[in-house]
Amino acid sequence: MRKTFTFIAAICALMSGAALLQLKLAVQDQAERVAALADQIHEDEESLRILRAEFAHLTTPRSLQEQSIENLAIMPPRPEQVLGNIDEIPFRRSDSKVDGSQSVLLPAAEESGVNAEQDSTAKSEDQTL
Repeated sequence: MRKTFTFIAAICALMSGAALLQLKLAVQDQAERVAALADQIHEDEESLRILRAEFAHLTTPRSLQEQSIENLAIMPPRPEQVLGNIDEIPFRRSDSKVDGSQSVLLPAAEESGVNAEQDSTAKSEDQTL
């Protein structure tokens, strides 16, 4: 009876030792993954910091002006193009009509009746085809 108990205790000790070793290896693998993820997060934060600094530099007015001159051939306005007084702003003529059916206020066609007739004849021609 004593030999059987000792044998069972030894087997239980070996099994618990093997389970403990397996658990230790799993925990070390997870710790390595966490460390790798922490390093990746640190690198990404550093990249974001650099990108934010670069974005701030590239969106300064001077840099935007240089880029527009270089890439778009847009020049800064000449002094005579800049309005100095609000009274210089040209207003729409009072005799021009505005088409209210558009989402943007556009001048209406002077001959709206002629356009409507042309549209109706175009529709009738499409229906006959």
